[in-house]
Amino acid sequence: MRSLPATGRRLLQAVSTRHVRSVLSAGPLTTARLAPAKALASGVAVVAAGALLIPTGQAIAQSAHPDGHDTVTATAEGTHAQPQDFRLPVQGGTESEQAKTAKAAVVASLERDGGQGGAQDAQARQDEQASRDQQRTELLATEQQQSDEHADAEHAEAEHADAEQQSTDQQGGEQQQDAGQQQEQPQAEQAAAPAEQPAEQQQAAAPAAEPTPAPAPEPAKPSWSSPAPGATISNPYHKTNAAYAAGYHTGTDFAVSVGTPVLAVGDATVVSSGYAGAYGNQIVLKLSDGRFAQYAHLSQLGVKAGQHVDAGQQVGKSGNTGNSHGPHLHFEIRTANQYAKVIDPVAYLKQHGANNF
Repeated sequence: MRSLPATGRRLLQAVSTRHVRSVLSAGPLTTARLAPAKALASGVAVVAAGALLIPTGQAIAQSAHPDGHDTVTATAEGTHAQPQDFRLPVQGGTESEQAKTAKAAVVASLERDGGQGGAQDAQARQDEQASRDQQRTELLATEQQQSDEHADAEHAEAEHADAEQQSTDQQGGEQQQDAGQQQEQPQAEQAAAPAEQPAEQQQAAAPAAEPTPAPAPEPAKPSWSSPAPGATISNPYHKTNAAYAAGYHTGTDFAVSVGTPVLAVGDATVVSSGYAGAYGNQIVLKLSDGRFAQYAHLSQLGVKAGQHVDAGQQVGKSGNTGNSHGPHLHFEIRTANQYAKVIDPVAYLKQHGANNF
Protein backbone atom coordinates (compact mmCIF):
# COMPACT_ATOMS: atom_id res chain seq x y z
CA MET A 1 0.00 0.00 0.00
CA ARG A 2 2.99 2.33 0.16
CA SER A 3 2.78 2.88 -3.62
CA LEU A 4 -0.73 4.37 -3.39
CA PRO A 5 0.19 7.47 -1.38
CA ALA A 6 3.28 8.02 -3.49
CA THR A 7 1.35 7.74 -6.69
CA GLY A 8 -1.39 10.07 -5.40
CA ARG A 9 1.16 12.63 -4.34
CA ARG A 10 2.83 12.57 -7.71
CA LEU A 11 -0.52 12.98 -9.50
CA LEU A 12 -1.64 15.82 -7.30
CA GLN A 13 1.77 17.45 -7.61
CA ALA A 14 1.68 17.13 -11.39
CA VAL A 15 -1.86 18.52 -11.65
CA SER A 16 -1.23 21.39 -9.20
CA THR A 17 2.09 22.32 -10.79
CA ARG A 18 0.54 22.34 -14.25
CA HIS A 19 -2.39 24.42 -13.04
CA VAL A 20 -0.20 26.96 -11.19
CA ARG A 21 2.19 27.30 -14.16
CA SER A 22 -0.70 27.88 -16.56
CA VAL A 23 -2.19 30.53 -14.28
CA LEU A 24 1.11 32.37 -13.77
CA SER A 25 2.11 32.26 -17.45
CA ALA A 26 -1.22 33.60 -18.77
CA GLY A 27 -1.85 37.38 -19.05
CA PRO A 28 -4.90 39.17 -17.71
CA LEU A 29 -6.97 38.61 -20.79
CA THR A 30 -5.85 34.90 -21.15
CA THR A 31 -6.66 34.04 -17.52
CA ALA A 32 -10.17 35.36 -17.80
CA ARG A 33 -10.70 33.37 -20.97
CA LEU A 34 -9.05 29.98 -19.96
CA ALA A 35 -9.71 29.70 -16.20
CA PRO A 36 -13.01 27.73 -16.50
CA ALA A 37 -11.52 25.22 -18.96
CA LYS A 38 -8.40 24.62 -16.89
CA ALA A 39 -10.36 24.16 -13.68
CA LEU A 40 -12.67 21.63 -15.35
CA ALA A 41 -9.75 19.70 -16.83
CA SER A 42 -7.93 19.55 -13.49
CA GLY A 43 -11.02 18.32 -11.67
CA VAL A 44 -11.66 15.59 -14.21
CA ALA A 45 -8.05 14.42 -13.95
CA VAL A 46 -8.19 14.17 -10.14
CA VAL A 47 -11.50 12.28 -10.16
CA ALA A 48 -10.24 9.89 -12.79
CA ALA A 49 -7.06 9.25 -10.86
CA GLY A 50 -8.98 8.49 -7.69
CA ALA A 51 -11.34 6.10 -9.44
CA LEU A 52 -8.49 4.19 -11.04
CA LEU A 53 -6.44 3.93 -7.88
CA ILE A 54 -9.21 2.39 -5.74
CA PRO A 55 -9.24 -1.02 -7.48
CA THR A 56 -5.48 -0.90 -7.80
CA GLY A 57 -5.21 -0.60 -4.03
CA GLN A 58 -7.56 -3.52 -3.53
CA ALA A 59 -5.59 -5.71 -5.91
CA ILE A 60 -2.37 -4.81 -4.17
CA ALA A 61 -3.89 -5.69 -0.80
CA GLN A 62 -5.12 -9.09 -2.00
CA SER A 63 -1.86 -10.03 -3.61
CA ALA A 64 0.13 -9.25 -0.46
CA HIS A 65 1.79 -12.16 1.35
CA PRO A 66 -0.60 -13.54 4.03
CA ASP A 67 2.16 -14.23 6.45
CA GLY A 68 4.11 -11.14 6.01
CA HIS A 69 2.66 -8.63 8.51
CA ASP A 70 3.79 -6.47 11.40
CA THR A 71 2.21 -6.65 14.84
CA VAL A 72 1.36 -3.47 16.75
CA THR A 73 0.37 -3.61 20.40
CA ALA A 74 -1.41 -0.66 22.01
CA THR A 75 -1.86 -0.52 25.83
CA ALA A 76 -3.49 2.25 27.77
CA GLU A 77 -1.65 3.45 30.90
CA GLY A 78 -2.99 1.84 34.12
CA THR A 79 -4.95 -0.92 32.34
CA HIS A 80 -4.26 -4.47 31.36
CA ALA A 81 -5.54 -4.95 27.81
CA GLN A 82 -5.19 -8.05 25.77
CA PRO A 83 -2.84 -7.78 22.83
CA GLN A 84 -4.52 -7.45 19.35
CA ASP A 85 -2.96 -8.05 15.98
CA PHE A 86 -3.30 -5.41 13.16
CA ARG A 87 -1.89 -6.48 9.86
CA LEU A 88 -0.67 -3.94 7.31
CA PRO A 89 0.01 -5.20 3.86
CA VAL A 90 3.52 -4.85 2.61
CA GLN A 91 4.06 -3.76 -1.03
CA GLY A 92 5.40 -6.51 -3.15
CA GLY A 93 8.32 -6.24 -5.37
CA THR A 94 6.26 -5.82 -8.57
CA GLU A 95 3.00 -4.10 -9.42
CA SER A 96 0.03 -5.82 -11.03
CA GLU A 97 -0.99 -5.30 -14.59
CA GLN A 98 -4.11 -3.42 -13.53
CA ALA A 99 -2.05 -0.87 -11.59
CA LYS A 100 0.25 -0.35 -14.52
CA THR A 101 -2.73 0.19 -16.82
CA ALA A 102 -4.19 2.79 -14.44
CA LYS A 103 -0.91 4.65 -14.21
CA ALA A 104 -0.54 4.68 -17.97
CA ALA A 105 -4.08 6.05 -18.41
CA VAL A 106 -3.47 8.79 -15.86
CA VAL A 107 -0.14 9.73 -17.43
CA ALA A 108 -1.71 9.84 -20.90
CA SER A 109 -4.54 11.97 -19.63
CA LEU A 110 -2.12 14.36 -17.96
CA GLU A 111 0.07 14.55 -21.04
CA ARG A 112 -2.99 15.19 -23.23
CA ASP A 113 -4.19 17.83 -20.82
CA GLY A 114 -0.72 19.33 -20.76
CA GLY A 115 -0.55 19.34 -24.56
CA GLN A 116 -3.91 20.97 -24.86
CA GLY A 117 -2.95 23.43 -22.14
CA GLY A 118 0.28 24.22 -23.95
CA ALA A 119 -1.59 24.75 -27.23
CA GLN A 120 -4.13 26.94 -25.46
CA ASP A 121 -1.34 28.87 -23.76
CA ALA A 122 0.37 29.41 -27.08
CA GLN A 123 -2.91 30.55 -28.66
CA ALA A 124 -3.57 32.86 -25.71
CA ARG A 125 -0.10 34.34 -25.99
CA GLN A 126 -0.62 34.88 -29.70
CA ASP A 127 -3.98 36.56 -29.03
CA GLU A 128 -2.43 38.69 -26.31
CA GLN A 129 0.46 39.66 -28.57
CA ALA A 130 -1.97 40.47 -31.38
CA SER A 131 -4.03 42.61 -28.99
CA ARG A 132 -0.93 44.45 -27.81
CA ASP A 133 0.21 44.94 -31.39
CA GLN A 134 -3.20 46.33 -32.28
CA GLN A 135 -3.14 48.70 -29.29
CA ARG A 136 0.39 49.80 -30.21
CA THR A 137 -0.72 50.35 -33.81
CA GLU A 138 -3.73 52.41 -32.67
CA LEU A 139 -1.53 54.44 -30.32
CA LEU A 140 0.96 55.13 -33.10
CA ALA A 141 -1.91 56.08 -35.42
CA THR A 142 -3.29 58.48 -32.78
CA GLU A 143 0.14 60.05 -32.24
CA GLN A 144 0.62 60.37 -36.00
CA GLN A 145 -2.81 62.04 -36.35
CA GLN A 146 -2.00 64.50 -33.56
CA SER A 147 1.37 65.21 -35.15
CA ASP A 148 -0.33 65.78 -38.52
CA GLU A 149 -2.89 68.14 -36.94
CA HIS A 150 -0.10 70.06 -35.20
CA ALA A 151 1.82 70.28 -38.46
CA ASP A 152 -1.32 71.49 -40.27
CA ALA A 153 -1.85 74.17 -37.60
CA GLU A 154 1.76 75.33 -37.92
CA HIS A 155 1.42 75.36 -41.70
CA ALA A 156 -1.78 77.45 -41.46
CA GLU A 157 -0.05 79.91 -39.08
CA ALA A 158 2.89 80.15 -41.45
CA GLU A 159 0.57 80.86 -44.40
CA HIS A 160 -1.26 83.52 -42.36
CA ALA A 161 2.06 85.15 -41.43
CA ASP A 162 3.16 85.05 -45.09
CA ALA A 163 -0.13 86.68 -46.14
CA GLU A 164 0.31 89.46 -43.57
CA GLN A 165 3.90 89.99 -44.66
CA GLN A 166 2.83 90.18 -48.31
CA SER A 167 0.13 92.71 -47.39
CA THR A 168 2.68 94.78 -45.46
CA ASP A 169 5.16 94.60 -48.34
CA GLN A 170 2.42 95.61 -50.78
CA GLN A 171 1.46 98.62 -48.67
CA GLY A 172 5.12 99.59 -48.36
CA GLY A 173 5.48 99.30 -52.13
CA GLU A 174 2.44 101.50 -52.69
CA GLN A 175 3.80 104.10 -50.27
CA GLN A 176 7.17 104.05 -52.04
CA GLN A 177 5.39 104.35 -55.39
CA ASP A 178 3.37 107.33 -54.12
CA ALA A 179 6.53 108.92 -52.76
CA GLY A 180 8.23 108.35 -56.14
CA GLN A 181 5.32 109.93 -57.96
CA GLN A 182 5.41 112.89 -55.59
CA GLN A 183 9.13 113.27 -56.24
CA GLU A 184 8.65 112.95 -59.99
CA GLN A 185 5.88 115.57 -60.04
CA PRO A 186 8.07 118.46 -58.77
CA GLN A 187 10.78 117.35 -61.22
CA ALA A 188 8.25 117.45 -64.06
CA GLU A 189 7.10 120.85 -62.90
CA GLN A 190 10.70 122.04 -62.76
CA ALA A 191 11.27 120.67 -66.26
CA ALA A 192 8.20 122.47 -67.55
CA ALA A 193 9.15 125.69 -65.77
CA PRO A 194 12.01 126.63 -68.17
CA ALA A 195 9.63 126.30 -71.12
CA GLU A 196 7.23 128.73 -69.51
CA GLN A 197 9.96 131.02 -68.26
CA PRO A 198 10.62 132.90 -71.54
CA ALA A 199 6.98 133.92 -71.86
CA GLU A 200 7.02 135.09 -68.24
CA GLN A 201 10.27 136.97 -68.85
CA GLN A 202 8.71 138.65 -71.89
CA GLN A 203 5.75 139.71 -69.84
CA ALA A 204 8.06 140.98 -67.12
CA ALA A 205 10.08 142.92 -69.68
CA ALA A 206 6.99 144.85 -70.79
CA PRO A 207 6.36 147.88 -68.56
CA ALA A 208 3.55 147.22 -66.14
CA ALA A 209 0.69 149.67 -66.27
CA GLU A 210 0.51 151.76 -63.16
CA PRO A 211 -2.66 151.08 -61.21
CA THR A 212 -5.07 153.95 -60.97
CA PRO A 213 -4.92 155.24 -57.43
CA ALA A 214 -8.15 154.91 -55.56
CA PRO A 215 -9.75 158.18 -54.60
CA ALA A 216 -8.97 159.26 -51.08
CA PRO A 217 -11.86 158.53 -48.78
CA GLU A 218 -13.79 161.58 -47.73
CA PRO A 219 -13.47 162.43 -44.10
CA ALA A 220 -16.33 161.24 -42.04
CA LYS A 221 -18.95 163.90 -41.83
CA PRO A 222 -19.99 164.56 -38.25
CA SER A 223 -23.67 164.63 -37.60
CA TRP A 224 -23.29 166.95 -34.61
CA SER A 225 -20.28 168.72 -33.16
CA SER A 226 -19.13 171.02 -30.39
CA PRO A 227 -18.84 174.70 -31.49
CA ALA A 228 -15.27 174.78 -30.12
CA PRO A 229 -13.98 171.21 -29.92
CA GLY A 230 -11.74 170.54 -26.91
CA ALA A 231 -12.28 173.97 -25.33
CA THR A 232 -12.79 174.42 -21.59
CA ILE A 233 -16.13 175.71 -20.30
CA SER A 234 -15.45 178.91 -18.35
CA ASN A 235 -19.04 179.90 -17.47
CA PRO A 236 -21.76 177.19 -17.47
CA TYR A 237 -25.37 177.46 -18.55
CA HIS A 238 -28.03 178.91 -16.17
CA LYS A 239 -25.57 180.24 -13.61
CA THR A 240 -27.33 182.95 -11.50
CA ASN A 241 -26.06 186.49 -12.12
CA ALA A 242 -28.04 189.72 -11.41
CA ALA A 243 -26.02 191.56 -14.05
CA TYR A 244 -27.91 189.67 -16.75
CA ALA A 245 -31.33 190.81 -17.79
CA ALA A 246 -32.73 187.31 -17.33
CA GLY A 247 -31.05 187.02 -13.88
CA TYR A 248 -28.99 184.00 -14.98
CA HIS A 249 -26.48 183.03 -17.70
CA THR A 250 -28.53 182.11 -20.81
CA GLY A 251 -25.70 180.24 -22.59
CA THR A 252 -22.34 178.49 -22.14
CA ASP A 253 -18.99 180.28 -22.40
CA PHE A 254 -15.97 178.43 -23.92
CA ALA A 255 -12.53 179.82 -22.97
CA VAL A 256 -10.78 180.30 -26.34
CA SER A 257 -8.33 182.91 -27.57
CA VAL A 258 -9.16 185.45 -30.24
CA GLY A 259 -9.12 183.98 -33.73
CA THR A 260 -10.02 180.37 -32.75
CA PRO A 261 -12.23 178.76 -35.47
CA VAL A 262 -15.83 178.10 -34.46
CA LEU A 263 -17.90 175.33 -36.15
CA ALA A 264 -21.47 174.74 -37.14
CA VAL A 265 -22.91 172.26 -34.58
CA GLY A 266 -25.16 170.62 -37.21
CA ASP A 267 -26.56 170.94 -40.71
CA ALA A 268 -28.19 174.34 -40.82
CA THR A 269 -29.11 177.53 -42.69
CA VAL A 270 -27.62 180.89 -41.78
CA VAL A 271 -30.37 183.16 -40.38
CA SER A 272 -28.19 186.20 -39.66
CA SER A 273 -24.55 187.22 -39.66
CA GLY A 274 -23.49 190.68 -38.28
CA TYR A 275 -23.13 193.02 -35.31
CA ALA A 276 -25.76 192.70 -32.52
CA GLY A 277 -25.07 195.27 -29.73
CA ALA A 278 -24.09 193.58 -26.38
CA TYR A 279 -23.34 190.31 -28.25
CA GLY A 280 -20.91 192.03 -30.58
CA ASN A 281 -20.38 190.17 -33.88
CA GLN A 282 -22.81 187.21 -33.92
CA ILE A 283 -24.11 184.45 -36.22
CA VAL A 284 -27.50 182.72 -35.82
CA LEU A 285 -28.11 179.29 -37.51
CA LYS A 286 -31.41 177.46 -37.87
CA LEU A 287 -30.74 173.73 -37.31
CA SER A 288 -32.44 170.83 -39.09
CA ASP A 289 -34.70 170.14 -36.09
CA GLY A 290 -35.95 173.77 -35.97
CA ARG A 291 -33.80 174.90 -33.04
CA PHE A 292 -31.48 177.96 -33.28
CA ALA A 293 -27.76 178.18 -32.52
CA GLN A 294 -26.18 181.55 -31.54
CA TYR A 295 -22.45 182.43 -31.72
CA ALA A 296 -21.51 185.81 -29.98
CA HIS A 297 -18.45 188.08 -29.37
CA LEU A 298 -16.84 186.87 -32.64
CA SER A 299 -13.80 188.53 -34.14
CA GLN A 300 -14.63 187.42 -37.70
CA LEU A 301 -17.80 186.40 -39.58
CA GLY A 302 -17.36 183.62 -42.18
CA VAL A 303 -20.90 183.11 -43.55
CA LYS A 304 -23.80 185.15 -44.90
CA ALA A 305 -27.51 184.98 -44.27
CA GLY A 306 -29.30 182.34 -46.33
CA GLN A 307 -26.17 180.19 -46.75
CA HIS A 308 -26.39 176.44 -46.08
CA VAL A 309 -23.70 174.98 -43.79
CA ASP A 310 -22.87 171.42 -42.77
CA ALA A 311 -22.12 170.09 -39.33
CA GLY A 312 -18.47 170.73 -38.42
CA GLN A 313 -18.04 173.47 -41.07
CA GLN A 314 -16.22 176.65 -39.93
CA VAL A 315 -18.56 179.64 -39.73
CA GLY A 316 -16.26 182.25 -38.10
CA LYS A 317 -13.59 183.00 -35.47
CA SER A 318 -13.86 183.72 -31.77
CA GLY A 319 -13.10 187.21 -30.34
CA ASN A 320 -13.86 189.73 -27.62
CA THR A 321 -16.44 192.08 -29.21
CA GLY A 322 -19.59 193.51 -27.56
CA ASN A 323 -20.23 193.31 -23.82
CA SER A 324 -17.29 191.00 -23.07
CA HIS A 325 -14.73 190.89 -20.28
CA GLY A 326 -12.17 188.80 -22.18
CA PRO A 327 -11.79 186.56 -25.24
CA HIS A 328 -14.35 183.73 -25.24
CA LEU A 329 -17.21 182.23 -27.26
CA HIS A 330 -20.71 182.72 -25.94
CA PHE A 331 -22.94 179.89 -27.34
CA GLU A 332 -26.70 179.39 -26.95
CA ILE A 333 -29.40 176.90 -28.16
CA ARG A 334 -32.73 178.63 -28.48
CA THR A 335 -36.18 177.18 -28.97
CA ALA A 336 -37.17 180.40 -30.70
CA ASN A 337 -35.07 183.20 -32.16
CA GLN A 338 -35.61 185.39 -29.05
CA TYR A 339 -33.70 186.34 -25.91
CA ALA A 340 -34.00 183.91 -22.96
CA LYS A 341 -35.85 181.24 -25.00
CA VAL A 342 -33.02 178.86 -24.26
CA ILE A 343 -32.15 175.28 -23.17
CA ASP A 344 -28.91 173.71 -21.94
CA PRO A 345 -26.66 173.72 -25.07
CA VAL A 346 -24.17 171.04 -23.97
CA ALA A 347 -26.90 168.59 -22.95
CA TYR A 348 -28.72 169.19 -26.23
CA LEU A 349 -25.62 168.44 -28.38
CA LYS A 350 -24.71 165.34 -26.43
CA GLN A 351 -28.22 164.01 -26.91
CA HIS A 352 -27.66 164.33 -30.68
CA GLY A 353 -24.35 162.46 -30.55
CA ALA A 354 -21.75 165.20 -30.25
CA ASN A 355 -18.79 163.85 -28.28
CA ASN A 356 -15.90 166.26 -28.98
CA PHE A 357 -16.26 168.57 -26.03
